[in-house]
Amino acid sequence: ERGGIDVKPGTYKIKVSFGEMSDETMIEVKSDPRLNTSMASINEVYETSKKLNTFTQTAADAVKQLVESKNVASKYQKELKELDEKAFKDQIKASKDIVKQIDSVIAIYLGKEDKRQGITRNPEVTVMQRIGNAGFYTRTRKTGITATEKRLFQFAEDDLKKALEKTNAFFEDKWKVYREEIEKQEVSPFKETKAFNLN
Repeated sequence: ERGGIDVKPGTYKIKVSFGEMSDETMIEVKSDPRLNTSMASINEVYETSKKLNTFTQTAADAVKQLVESKNVASKYQKELKELDEKAFKDQIKASKDIVKQIDSVIAIYLGKEDKRQGITRNPEVTVMQRIGNAGFYTRTRKTGITATEKRLFQFAEDDLKKALEKTNAFFEDKWKVYREEIEKQEVSPFKETKAFNLN
C-alpha cells in the first residue's frame, strides 16, 4: 500500500509485530533543518493532506459500491440467460444496460478503460487524478500551502462533489428501478421438468 500522510514533528512510539514477536521503541521526528518551516505551515500541510485522504476514501467507497452493483447485475444477466433466455429477455437487456451505465459512472472516477496497447493516457482528467495531483503538490510543499495547492484542492473537491452527485442520482433513480424489476421476478433455479418415454 502507498504510504500515508507524513507525521508532524514530535515523539512517537513505534511498534513492530511479526507473528508472535513484537518490539517497540520511541523515536523523535524532526523537520528538515535546511528548511525554514513554521509549525503553522506544517499544520496546514498536514490538515490539507488529511482532507485529501478523506476525499480518496470517499471516492474509493463510491467506486466499490458501483463495482459491487455491477457484479450483481452481471450475475443476474448470466443466470437469467441460463434459466430461460426468451422468458427473461427484457431483464437480461436491462441488466446489460445497467452494467454500461455503471461503467460510465465509474469512468468519472477512474477514466474509461483503454484497450489500446502500449503506453496510453486518458485525455480526460478523472476524479482520482485530481485528488492525486492535489495530494502530490500538498505533500511536497513543506513550507505551507500556496495558491497553487489551494486551487488544486478546490478542483479535486469540486470534481468529487459532482461525481458523488451523479453516483447518488444513479442509485436513487436507475439502480432503484432496475433492482425493483429484478426483485419482482422471484427467480427460481428450478426449470420445468418433463417426462421421458421411448414411445
